[in-house]
Amino acid sequence: MCGLAGIVTDRALDPQALERSASAMLHRGPDAGGSVRRGAAAFAFRRLRIIDLRPEGDQPMCNETGDVWIVFNGEIYNFQKLRRDLERRHQFRSRTDTETLIHGYEEWGFEGLLRRIDGMFAFAIWDERTQELLLARDRVGKKPLFYSQPSPRELAFGSTLNALLELLPARPEVDRVALDQYLVYQAVPAPQTIFAGVNALPPAHFLRFRQGQPPQAPQCYWRLSYQHKQRRSEADVLAEADSLLRDAVARRLIADVPLGAFLSGGVDSSLVVAIMSQLRSEPVETVTVGFDDPRFDERPFARQVAQRWRTNAHEYVLPPDEVQNLPLIIWHYGQPMADVSILPTFAVARRASEHVTVVLNGDGGDEAFCGYSRPMVARAAQVCRGWIPLGARDSAARLISLLGRRGQLLAAALATDARTSFVYERGFRGCRARLYHPEALLGIAGLDPDEHYRQAWTRADGPTDADRVLSAELTTYLPDQLLSKMDVATMAHSLEARSPLLDTRLLEFAATIPIEQLTQRWQTKYLLKRLAARYVPRELLYRRKQGFVMPVSQWMRQELAPLTRALLESLTCPERGMFRRDWVMGMLDEHLGGRQDWGQQLWTLVVLEIWYRLFVNRTLDPHTRLEHVGLAGV
Repeated sequence: MCGLAGIVTDRALDPQALERSASAMLHRGPDAGGSVRRGAAAFAFRRLRIIDLRPEGDQPMCNETGDVWIVFNGEIYNFQKLRRDLERRHQFRSRTDTETLIHGYEEWGFEGLLRRIDGMFAFAIWDERTQELLLARDRVGKKPLFYSQPSPRELAFGSTLNALLELLPARPEVDRVALDQYLVYQAVPAPQTIFAGVNALPPAHFLRFRQGQPPQAPQCYWRLSYQHKQRRSEADVLAEADSLLRDAVARRLIADVPLGAFLSGGVDSSLVVAIMSQLRSEPVETVTVGFDDPRFDERPFARQVAQRWRTNAHEYVLPPDEVQNLPLIIWHYGQPMADVSILPTFAVARRASEHVTVVLNGDGGDEAFCGYSRPMVARAAQVCRGWIPLGARDSAARLISLLGRRGQLLAAALATDARTSFVYERGFRGCRARLYHPEALLGIAGLDPDEHYRQAWTRADGPTDADRVLSAELTTYLPDQLLSKMDVATMAHSLEARSPLLDTRLLEFAATIPIEQLTQRWQTKYLLKRLAARYVPRELLYRRKQGFVMPVSQWMRQELAPLTRALLESLTCPERGMFRRDWVMGMLDEHLGGRQDWGQQLWTLVVLEIWYRLFVNRTLDPHTRLEHVGLAGV
């Protein structure tokens, strides 16, 4: 697991630019570093040694003749099989998967290589023979890759925005469209970033670049289809899922460094830990972070799994004081990210790095096996539309809305069509008109806040609305928030995270299961729970889903109330003619008074304000504790 950056340019590059770029991602690869210049191309690299710890595995790396170069971040889980096919015609100097990519490119071409490799990755290949730069990112977006093309003769790229910015000729402006998307989605969705002219390469895409030629749009090389459903008995489905998951876990146990797992006590991580324990001869190192507030604390459930499988369990409590690291956390992202679980994820990664270098997790179980309420609501709404005449739906929706939170979700879905109801509601989507100054609102009048999700819905396929929801969430919420959060948090502490439930073969298999079978008895994650019942205590499986979040609304009413008020009273953004300060402070007063829960929205603005001070005003050092920020940097 590593950090990479580079540029193809014919301008005079600052001699220190590569060094600054590498320093900006030192945390991603503290074990070794290197740089190389080859004509118009230059690369910087930092390595976290996982497989083949010798210097022979360091990067940038080239082929035998020195005319194909690569910088690579990630793990290729089938590299040993591919290597056996290549060794007859190519000479290997290391035992790394990196070298397999170089020779695979020579043997099969770029697109042929992408079709064959299975893993999490972002890499760049510079082919001196064709003077072509090639960038690629893995199928679901585990590993990040950003790029910018300031001119037809220049393209720069990097694993992090901080590393990429060091290679650009000038610091880019804030993209107002991307800023609006952040306020709606609480993260900037790919392919945009918060900076104008800087893009994120979308998952399952590659990009070709040659100096002076017209810029090419990223091309998709893989898409998960939900169209090809297969009717099988539950026993057959569980047997196949069990086999695929065990194989996925086994392939992610290959490492020359200590290895462990995150254990939350939920279905997904508990299942992964159980299978790891069966496949390894020594106890698994597990790391759990909980809260003092029992409403959010899952440590008792994690303990049951740890005891059942006799893991070396490491357990910690996340104090409210963890929020003091927020400037450093936001610096690592390089752009605002308002998922409230960035704090506990950062903390559990820091703790895990004290014990292991590689950690497995349960990411992907909800997306693959229908663990969220949204696809369930979409399925129920589609059934209701078939039963309830159009003229009676309004009355039916009013009655259904009385049945609690799920009833309200179903009523909202019945009020419109499935495509229109597929929106993100945690941010400022419903109150943009009140947040912006009228003049600023005019500047974004033509923007549809739901356009990102609309496009994802249009690209999605499947025989039911629920299938389309699963497909769309796999390309939006999963990479934009969940996978970004995991990569940034773990790599900030030089820790590699692997996700067996996002294995390509397992995802493709799950997509063939009919939605009625995935959600049998109207139960989320029905099949995965049935599978997990073979490995973990039943009481862990059939309890209310908690999620890995922090009590941000409560903290903002208590410990963080003074700091929240100080930050929002001194917002930088309103001074740029964007936000209505009176409405923001009214929202804060309503929240502190308990009249309405604005915790998500307030957190979104707090993160944005800290990001502005770090990257726009540049008045805040990332290592400053939040309590010392105060009114500084206004």
